[in-house]
Amino acid sequence: MRVLFTMHAAAAHLFLVVPIAWALKAAGHEVIVATQPDIVDDVTRTGLTALPVGDPSNIAERLASIPADQQIFGSGYDIAEERPEVLTYEYVRDCMAAFASPLALDLITDDSMYDDLVGFCREWRPDLVVWDSITFPGMVAARACGAAHVRSTFGRDHWGRMRSLFLRLRAERPGAADEDPVADWVAAKLARYGCGYDEEAVLGQATVDSMPVWTRFPVEHDYLPVRFIPYNGPAVIPDWLKTAGPARPRVCFTLGVSGREVWGGNGSIRATDLFEAVADLDVEVVATLNAAQLDPDVKVPDNIRVVDYVPLNSLLPGCSVIVHHGGTGTFGTSIAHGVPQLVVPAKLYDEGGMARQVAAEGAGLVIQPEDLSAATLREGLLRLLGEPSFTENAARIRRLAETTPTPHDLVRDLEEVVALHRARSGERTPTG
Repeated sequence: MRVLFTMHAAAAHLFLVVPIAWALKAAGHEVIVATQPDIVDDVTRTGLTALPVGDPSNIAERLASIPADQQIFGSGYDIAEERPEVLTYEYVRDCMAAFASPLALDLITDDSMYDDLVGFCREWRPDLVVWDSITFPGMVAARACGAAHVRSTFGRDHWGRMRSLFLRLRAERPGAADEDPVADWVAAKLARYGCGYDEEAVLGQATVDSMPVWTRFPVEHDYLPVRFIPYNGPAVIPDWLKTAGPARPRVCFTLGVSGREVWGGNGSIRATDLFEAVADLDVEVVATLNAAQLDPDVKVPDNIRVVDYVPLNSLLPGCSVIVHHGGTGTFGTSIAHGVPQLVVPAKLYDEGGMARQVAAEGAGLVIQPEDLSAATLREGLLRLLGEPSFTENAARIRRLAETTPTPHDLVRDLEEVVALHRARSGERTPTG
């Protein structure tokens, strides 16, 4: 069958689905990855076929130039909000409306991406579209060409959780039966291409979920669990990483891919705080920082190795602890290698919520950004290095993750989604 993956211009989101795309190719299916021109080179470096769609996103530059109150981060709404006292009907309704607007979803994918993707799909006729859960052009293109379509998550499914909560709260609210800003937004996108709306357009026919089972929300939806397989892009293992590592503990420090490509190198952890925290500790710290993330006037301690890039999947097996910002790929790779985590969560999506989940499992600690200092970093590191329970629990959740179906297993699930879609529609989508 023909399979189209699509996501907006974020390499971190691309990396999450590369193992799945390659599993489909290895099973004999034809795969294309469609994205905005900004990350086409990242796609081709994975060995997959790229399709540029829409105008360049230039998301980092645009976010830097847009006032806070004109983007989702300054709207007062948080899709990852979980406090029951905050989640009133009005808050949930308006939060989802804020995301389905120029503040968020329309900011990252504009009409040009919808038009190009729909035009391509009507010609190529994919059997299945796998769309990143905040990249709705994929869903619209699938509906426009008659393909089956599933979402892929890049973190815990807060969109699905909020949608489920909205529908429940609305049902309990007299006079609100016709109120649905998300349905209005999605229906308008579909109507441009002559397609009708139904609830499948919001969450997909199913959702590929690479998050650990202990993080999932109780949403009534068809989730297809898949094991997170670390992929860090093209890389060469440096000479210093070929050996087993130093006798003293090794600590990894990273701010992730998105911190560089979207946020101009800024992150939730200041390198100067880290340097001060570890300068006199008997550890080796490998800090993945580029020149933009370093203050040239600050001396790097002797026990810190600064590298512009090293594949996290190759570095973590020799690490005793990882200090990071809370990105999905970093969480997944840390869990896959059973490494205790010290997280200072960024405030982009669900970094704080996922950090709390890891801490609740006893596999890490959380420092809130407002509490961050060299002293709190040092205290957290010493706890993770000195208390065996953190390593034991990190190993336990690694073993649990290894029981999740692999991308190879997921291929059969996706084939079944397509078969069911064909049976429901009474048609076979042409394949090449």
